[in-house]
Amino acid sequence: MKQPHRSSLRQARWRLRLLCIVCLAGAQSVWAVGDEFIDAGTLSEAVPLESGQTDVEQKTGFVVDRTATNFGAEFFRYFSEAWRDQSGTEDVDVTVVERPSARYGSLIYVEHGNRQVVRVFLYAGRGATIKPSAVEAARYVAKQVVEDALATLIMSDPDLGKDELK
Repeated sequence: MKQPHRSSLRQARWRLRLLCIVCLAGAQSVWAVGDEFIDAGTLSEAVPLESGQTDVEQKTGFVVDRTATNFGAEFFRYFSEAWRDQSGTEDVDVTVVERPSARYGSLIYVEHGNRQVVRVFLYAGRGATIKPSAVEAARYVAKQVVEDALATLIMSDPDLGKDELK
């Protein structure tokens, strides 16, 4: 077995040392920035926001994409466009999940509040059905979200949890 030359080992060590120095210098600059806030007494758990901005944790109205194939991504694109066109969906979070199958196509379902609202099956090789299916799914989910919100306002039973009313 051939042994590496001492010069190549020496070069590898120098490269490693140089990489460590660069990493430590970057970490030191980050620590220095943090020290300025600590010394000024302005460090808090919440980052101060500029005027007009809101905290990301308080934002709602996300449409999450958990698709895996091109058909799923196309469905998501059409669904999210149709979803944004529906009234009353600005503050509603939904997730589009895809379970692909190489033989049959993809099962796509839309979740709201950790509950499946609608399921759509996209057959392999039939791309023409994606847009109508996505638009209809967006309409149906919007209608179901409104009905669920109305049902929780009308029916309030202290013996049942929120998820049991649905």
